[in-house]
Amino acid sequence: MKVYLIFFLCMVSLKGYAQEYPAQTKHIKTIESVVYEKKDTVDHRTSVTYYDEDWNLLSNTNTLSSVLDKGSKTVTILDTEKKFVQAILTSEKDTLDYIVYLYDDQGNRTHNYQIRKGDTITSQKRTYDDRGNNTALHNKKNGTYYLSFKAKYNDADQIISRQWYNPSNQLTRIEKYEYSKDGKEIKYFKTNRKGILKLNRKTVEIGLRTHRIDHYADSKGINYGITLEKKKGYYTIEEKDEDDKLISLEIFNKRNQLTTSVYIRYTEI
Repeated sequence: MKVYLIFFLCMVSLKGYAQEYPAQTKHIKTIESVVYEKKDTVDHRTSVTYYDEDWNLLSNTNTLSSVLDKGSKTVTILDTEKKFVQAILTSEKDTLDYIVYLYDDQGNRTHNYQIRKGDTITSQKRTYDDRGNNTALHNKKNGTYYLSFKAKYNDADQIISRQWYNPSNQLTRIEKYEYSKDGKEIKYFKTNRKGILKLNRKTVEIGLRTHRIDHYADSKGINYGITLEKKKGYYTIEEKDEDDKLISLEIFNKRNQLTTSVYIRYTEI
């Protein structure tokens, strides 16, 4: 099945060359995401992102979005060392949302804003230590920022703990990380609803730039245009390239059956 998808990816890439690209396009990232039920495909998404020669984002398209909302796309309006502005546009050129990022002199993203119809619906600010580690996140609610999390790092700049808080400054969750001496194994712990710290997942290096992640708790989230569901007993195989960019992600169930796959291909024109 993986061979078939890789062939399909190549065909998608070749078809892309017949399309019109945004001006200044140099790099293209194509993501093929598939969800399986037994041997049947139950969900399939294709996402194509265009970048200029310096890897500044130009636009993003999603084939499913094109069908459902008549072609909404993401367009970069401003991209400088200190400020990044992105807009989500409909096919009628109406703006759905603005995304704004601000950066400090070291290139750390210090502020995130999401603006809809003139109203700021999300406002965040981050603080960093002198080594560039994100030590705290503040979210804004009712006009006031509150501490959302604070984090600690070891001497190797690896995160070792994170504590989460609600707007009332009450501790709601604790996360901890443990590392093997060679750094090839990482254990991630998270408190459950009773406040007990439980092993959530274990990551082990199984090859050059390839990792296996064993899951000890259920989790679900949307990424790459699909729902990534990982149940207790599932495992994930992730592979990255020499630049540490993800090129494949596969989720398997307890019976070693592939349930989800994400394949990413980078091309240049």
